[in-house]
Amino acid sequence: MDWISANMLGYSIFGNSILNIAISIGLIIIGIITVTGIKRYVKKKAARLIETDGTSIFLTLFRIQNYTTPFLYVIIIFLSLNNVLTFSQQTGKKIYIVFVIALSIFGLRLFSRLVNNALKTYLQNKDKEKSEDQIQQSIKGISTFINIAIWAIGSVFIIDNIGFNISAIVAGLGIGGVAVALASQAIFRDLFSYFVIFFDQPFKIGDFIVIEDKMGTIEKIGIKTTRIKSLNGEEIILSNTDLTNSRVHNYKNMDKRRVVLTIGVVYQTQPKQVDAIPGIIRKIIDSTDGVLFDRSNFKEFGDSGLIFETVYFIESSDYNYYMEKQHEINLQVLKKFNRFKIGFAYPTRTLYMEPK
Repeated sequence: MDWISANMLGYSIFGNSILNIAISIGLIIIGIITVTGIKRYVKKKAARLIETDGTSIFLTLFRIQNYTTPFLYVIIIFLSLNNVLTFSQQTGKKIYIVFVIALSIFGLRLFSRLVNNALKTYLQNKDKEKSEDQIQQSIKGISTFINIAIWAIGSVFIIDNIGFNISAIVAGLGIGGVAVALASQAIFRDLFSYFVIFFDQPFKIGDFIVIEDKMGTIEKIGIKTTRIKSLNGEEIILSNTDLTNSRVHNYKNMDKRRVVLTIGVVYQTQPKQVDAIPGIIRKIIDSTDGVLFDRSNFKEFGDSGLIFETVYFIESSDYNYYMEKQHEINLQVLKKFNRFKIGFAYPTRTLYMEPK
């Protein structure tokens, strides 16, 4: 029986003894069990930290486990086969090619996921008020570009390592690449502008901005264009280069809105009434909720009337709220001026004719 067992263990299959094959399979099983055990431990540890420590290494490993596990499996299988078993040169080359392709694919997926997590962590630390969905929306464009770059470089690595002459391929594509680059200058300008918007963050999704005669809320920031929902309801599409080259007024972080109210009254207004106008306006503003009075003055003698300038602040950046307060204050000014017989100025011209 011992002789039979020894003979069977020494039996060769494709140049490898059953013993070596068994050892190789055993190493693969042990490696898979070890990786699975570590995966379960990380998952259990992350479940305890998910509500307390969002930067824990266990949480990072937990988030990328679906990408890490296949990568480790490929390494375990290759090392178990390559270090224990012997193959012919042709078979060994085929196994190596399969290993390089599989390892590269899973490695690129893992690296892409790590970059994605790094971008999410960067945005979370920079703007902690953003939700998970908002952060994912913010990095969607740049993630797409980075993934394309990673897979392009990875494809070159794979082609080079499975025996193709990558230099000849690159040289053949050189002239075409120059032509494409020249034709894509505008696209690359918008792409670089997108990076400026992403890292500098002059505005974010949900911000209300004004650009020259256009105003609205940022809906989407893409690789080439940014989409704005205007107050009229239509969608405004601007290139990222136009945005970075323009003066952008961002009202998102405005705590209060400064308002300058200019009123003209007729020249026939009595001095006592002129003296009382700033006080009348101040009482109106002080009695309006959500509004802070700053000043009210008889500013100048205008072409058609006496000009008063009043400055006050509305304690909100919301445009609709601002217009409601404007309506309320203007209506009260109209009522008070009518009550005190103060006439509003409007463009007039008086013609004097000398008697003959």
